Amino acid sequence: MARKYTWDHTVDFVNDLDAAERTFADAGLTAKYGGKHVGHGTENALAYFGVNYVEFLTLYSKEEASAESRDTGLIYTDAAELLPEHEGFYRHGVRVNNIEERAEELHAKGIETGPIVPGNRTTADGKEIRWKLLWIVRDSKAGDNQPRYPFLLDWLEDEPTHAATLESSGLLHRHAIGEVTTRRAVWQVPDPDAVSARFSEVFEFPRTPGADPGTFDLETGDGLTWHFEAGDRNGIAALEFNAPEGKAFDVTVSGARFRSL
Repeated sequence: MARKYTWDHTVDFVNDLDAAERTFADAGLTAKYGGKHVGHGTENALAYFGVNYVEFLTLYSKEEASAESRDTGLIYTDAAELLPEHEGFYRHGVRVNNIEERAEELHAKGIETGPIVPGNRTTADGKEIRWKLLWIVRDSKAGDNQPRYPFLLDWLEDEPTHAATLESSGLLHRHAIGEVTTRRAVWQVPDPDAVSARFSEVFEFPRTPGADPGTFDLETGDGLTWHFEAGDRNGIAALEFNAPEGKAFDVTVSGARFRSL
């Protein structure tokens, strides 16, 4: 049975895209300028690890980002509110097909969302990339101290086509240290049991006990895991990767940690 939800990428708010790219380059990793979200006030650099990727996001116009509606442009308004003071991991994007059906399913599970909205960015070579987004506003069945929930992203193409699109773009397998793939995200939350159980229910990710007592793992894609452990961050604490033998790395970009296992 095909997956309904797959961990697509992770957004990291930064003030300086060039500095993020240089930090990665010093570790043998490649992040490349992606383009502007024209009219929304933000721009990004992207680092691909297989089809899973990291999006470094910054402001080019605080005024444009602040003018967005939270229901339709939460990432832009949050960037305007949080930057420059609060850099670091923001949210995961979860890839889906048929976002309209997924929205109905989420609503039936007590998830409050904004409307489905079109997204776009213009690449450095002038190409426009389009998608559909759905922002989770609130979980009516969870407590008040909710972490930032992932958002839904529909690339408007099936999984094989999406992988082929990325491959043909030249974005994959181009790190100086060799092929690096995403392995897991580490979440630190006050109640790992409750949060992981609710995320498993909402996104239909299989859940298993973690290696350490009181921790839990969600299978979020082929070879991909979200690991939940106790902590007061109430969000994403680190991203961990598979790297070639002898090519270990452990770098921090604007408070966000990236390390190989």
